[in-house]
Amino acid sequence: MYAKICDMEMLSTYVTDVVVGDVLVVQALVANPLDWHHFYEKISAIKKGNRTDFTVVTKEGERLVGSGEVKDFEKWNNDGKFGFKIKIAIKKQKSLSDRRVRLEAPLRRSAEQVDLQIKQTVH
Repeated sequence: MYAKICDMEMLSTYVTDVVVGDVLVVQALVANPLDWHHFYEKISAIKKGNRTDFTVVTKEGERLVGSGEVKDFEKWNNDGKFGFKIKIAIKKQKSLSDRRVRLEAPLRRSAEQVDLQIKQTVH
């Protein structure tokens, strides 16, 4: 996994979760305090409502490039590990796989579709 958001690059060693829908959510965990200092400076510059470009590569290899508006972000410290989560409302996006015909788009599901799929697998 890889993410570049707000001029901040995060490699797979930091990225713990990526969710793509109408809102892009990227969550990262940083164990090294020196690395956290680097990220903290960049996160502190982020303001809600800012427009940003992003590039995300999921663990499945799906590449998504686009732009959006920072909807929310949070940062935390938990027993010497530091983390942050950024939510971006997607305005424009371009995915390389959109050119291919797919039966199901695993990254573009609404919350209702996910709930329906969970209910179907439980029954």
